[in-house]
Amino acid sequence: MHILLIRFSSMGDVVLQTATVNWLRSLYGNNIKLSFVTSQEFASLIDSHPGINNVITFNRRGGETWKHLIQKIDHLDNETPIDLIMDLHATLRSFRLRLNYWTTPALTIDKRRWERFLLTKLKGTFFKRLISQRVFGLEPQAQRIINDFESMFFDSYGVRRTKDFIHGPHLEMTSLGHLPEYKIDGKYIVLAPSASFAPKRWPVKSFVELAQKLLNSTNNKVVILAGPEDKFCEAFAEIKSERLLNLQGKTSLKESMSILAGAEVCIGNDSGMNHIAEAHGVPCLTIFGPTDPRFGFAPHGSKSKYVSKELWCKPCSTTGSKACFRDKVYCMQEITVGEVYETYVSMGVHS
Repeated sequence: MHILLIRFSSMGDVVLQTATVNWLRSLYGNNIKLSFVTSQEFASLIDSHPGINNVITFNRRGGETWKHLIQKIDHLDNETPIDLIMDLHATLRSFRLRLNYWTTPALTIDKRRWERFLLTKLKGTFFKRLISQRVFGLEPQAQRIINDFESMFFDSYGVRRTKDFIHGPHLEMTSLGHLPEYKIDGKYIVLAPSASFAPKRWPVKSFVELAQKLLNSTNNKVVILAGPEDKFCEAFAEIKSERLLNLQGKTSLKESMSILAGAEVCIGNDSGMNHIAEAHGVPCLTIFGPTDPRFGFAPHGSKSKYVSKELWCKPCSTTGSKACFRDKVYCMQEITVGEVYETYVSMGVHS
């Protein structure tokens, strides 16, 4: 059987779909071929994944047209005919791709758009508590697709099978391939202060204060990971310590992945960096602001935890892209450094 999986973006979502890859591989072993369609900028996340046979990229930013993508898939289909398409994105773009292969059977994920919409509109804490995972199906994203599809594949314990299949230190649902080591001597903690949208970022001054507190209370190094555009990370320059390594804009995605794989813990916002760390079995502490852990993107590792304020105005959007209508982003600014630090200590990875 040859299955074509589609997930164009974003970073964290692509990583989370490796749970589906692991589930299918645990179910069929080597009797299945898995091809994964994604955007060029995220290909390095999964091109070394042991469960994926082919990664087909769409380089739209580089000028590649839709015709080029179809040609790549046609070439693959001619070599080994595609038996099933699994649309793990459920957008107009992925729908358009499925239409090109309308004779091939397809499954499309339920993104719980209606449930997440309700959660953003029912602002009162009382009403939000009524929206339980059990009633609305807002279970962790890594498990959701397996739960939805397992009956179609005659698999009555898909999530359990997937956890047993991944023999990592924490039996994670997600996983990534082995990477060349990016050498950082000694133990270290990664801070990931960036996020796809500004409202989802805990104030950088809080990250700076947390970094100083971690340096004072542990023997670990503190490594800052962020992209070239995250110039706000210059604020870490006020810390005068040889154990602080500010790698903002200095590493490729694969190098960042390698660094995350060797970390003692990753502390960051609701972003792809934390999902990458968990996929390597690294405990995560995720800071949630305008988004809600009940959307299904909370860390799922056995030692991972999150911090989130229960305010009447949140969640304000399903992605955290919406600018706050209040004079300051209370959901982020009311999370104290002490609260994050104590949560880190409670994870049992303090050294």
